[in-house]
Amino acid sequence: MRGIGGCVSAVLALLVLVVVPVAAEEAGAEEQGNLLTAKYDKGFRFTTPDGAYSLRLNGLIQGRYTYVDYDPEIRYNQDSYSNFFVRRARLYFSGHAGSSRFKYLFHIQLEPSQGINANDMWLEYEFSDWFQLGAGRNKISYGLEMINSGSALGLVERSLMYGETDIDLGESDTLGPRYPGGGTARFGLSAYADTGFATGGMNLYRALGIQAHGRKGSADRPTFEYQVGVWQGRGTGSSSNSGDDHLTAVRVGYHPWGFIDWKIVGDVHRSERFKLGVIGSVYRNRGEQPFEFDENGANIAVLVRWRGWSADIEWATERYDFADFDDDFERVGLRAAFGWFVVPSRWEIRARYAEIQRLKNPTYRAALDSGLGVPEVWDGEDWTPALEAKISEVTLGVSRRLPGFRNLVVLDASRLVREFAADPDAGIAKAEDQVDYRFRAMVQLVF
Repeated sequence: MRGIGGCVSAVLALLVLVVVPVAAEEAGAEEQGNLLTAKYDKGFRFTTPDGAYSLRLNGLIQGRYTYVDYDPEIRYNQDSYSNFFVRRARLYFSGHAGSSRFKYLFHIQLEPSQGINANDMWLEYEFSDWFQLGAGRNKISYGLEMINSGSALGLVERSLMYGETDIDLGESDTLGPRYPGGGTARFGLSAYADTGFATGGMNLYRALGIQAHGRKGSADRPTFEYQVGVWQGRGTGSSSNSGDDHLTAVRVGYHPWGFIDWKIVGDVHRSERFKLGVIGSVYRNRGEQPFEFDENGANIAVLVRWRGWSADIEWATERYDFADFDDDFERVGLRAAFGWFVVPSRWEIRARYAEIQRLKNPTYRAALDSGLGVPEVWDGEDWTPALEAKISEVTLGVSRRLPGFRNLVVLDASRLVREFAADPDAGIAKAEDQVDYRFRAMVQLVF
């Protein structure tokens, strides 16, 4: 009881210190006019009269249902998958402090399965259009789809090129269901094998670091942009380095007929003139844990917008050189997404193809050494080893924009295929394709 009494006393003291002085100043404040302006403009905005300080508050929640009809010929995939969950529940605090040039972003993650944590914590100063310098935790500027806004994807979720399948629940040592199943390593957004080899798609996720970026142009004039960052490592979140090396990423883009906002998928604003964007990215990363490694990658993306039509095409490759292994491990992925607003800014239909080779030219030894693992398939009599070659998806979807800012309902259906390869030296024959079917529905509210 004394603990509760102490808390009550502390709250009362705080009220005395804060509320009483504010009440005493109310008369003067009324004479001076409002000390803070507030309005709603795609978020709740609060600004001081002189414009020196501002705060924008946004919220996002996505309620989702996913059903997957698994191919039962894959070990541990005998049960279908049916799941309701909240993929994103987020709060965003952004604005500037002291000057419109000194900006900040705090992005708080609230979804039940992952607890409460800060996804992004970023401070940035704008010296000019050409040079802005930021530091903190943020998405690593690389590629395209990962840095699309999670509230403006067009379909329910990102593609499997970036490791998104909705089927990534439970502990890492759980046998199933987890896509693609059968005994291979996790395919989650930023998953790793025990070796440190990334198994969750062609993205670098988030990390701590510093970044310089700039852009010159406008929505209707030729635009050049760049981002150059030095980061703690691939998907490190708030972790420290295992050594004194860092991940370096460079991203440049050119939009000859006006800037395309790559955070938003689809021609939401119905561009009356044809727009094209070409974006290239490269990165290099080194580390010492759990094995000494050197990795590098490249990504090229093309965006098209015109009168409600859109196209996003992307290709990437990565190479991993582990000092303890004789062979390098190479990966490659691609995707092509197309959309059309049948009813401008209201109804959109979309189609997407994506694929990833988590291990290019796989062998039994490389699958084991990299940590990708070897799945097992049913041969009619027993479970036998197989060798993953490629995973692909074909997805069709439709979305309906609701009144408000990015409020929408989305339905999509996918055919997911995993192809297998043979390794005669290891006595592994080519297995039949794994074919899974997925249906998803999502309601999204943004304020």
